[in-house]
Amino acid sequence: MELKTTNTEQLILETAERLFLERGYTGVSCTEIAKEAGVNHALLHYYFRTKEKLFNQIFEQKATQLLEFFVEAFDRDLPFFEKVKIGIEMHFDFLVQQPELPLFVLREVVQNKERKDQIIQKAFPVGQRIYKIITPAIEEEVKKGVIRPVKAIDLLLNIASLNVFAFVAVQVFFDIKSDGKSAAIRQFLAQRKKNNVETIIQSLKI
Repeated sequence: MELKTTNTEQLILETAERLFLERGYTGVSCTEIAKEAGVNHALLHYYFRTKEKLFNQIFEQKATQLLEFFVEAFDRDLPFFEKVKIGIEMHFDFLVQQPELPLFVLREVVQNKERKDQIIQKAFPVGQRIYKIITPAIEEEVKKGVIRPVKAIDLLLNIASLNVFAFVAVQVFFDIKSDGKSAAIRQFLAQRKKNNVETIIQSLKI
């Protein structure tokens, strides 16, 4: 019974996530989520009570996931530039799997002040962890004369900007509806990931 409950709850979450990412909070109803998940409306209400609570659970998870990769990368016992490379690549690969995510987060933050406050509250602890890990690593490399002085927040924003814009460019240069997984798009993204790594690392070197 417990396994069935867990599977049903997860199915609702996965269905709601797909629909919310595609259309945003206002573009999806609980009735539609229930229908797509193959459950009745009462069962969805049982697990999540309201659309707002269901959405918030998904939004908080996705917003913080955008930062977690940098914690994981910089917490490794590796040379500094290798950590940077891994952090960029892990973040980029995550976006490859969910290319709608950056615009989803941005749209909801812009349209709803409560969501902006929510993401700040949830992301702040992750941001603190990143700062505590990355800042000493940067300071050590600066003292050794390996990289130029740079703030952790500037490094992270540069990485995020380059990675996210690659997926904006895909929307501009390709017909996503007809060839969303074409070889041309895969090749484009692979080259962008490589270029982003090289651009960031070169910008750090003295």
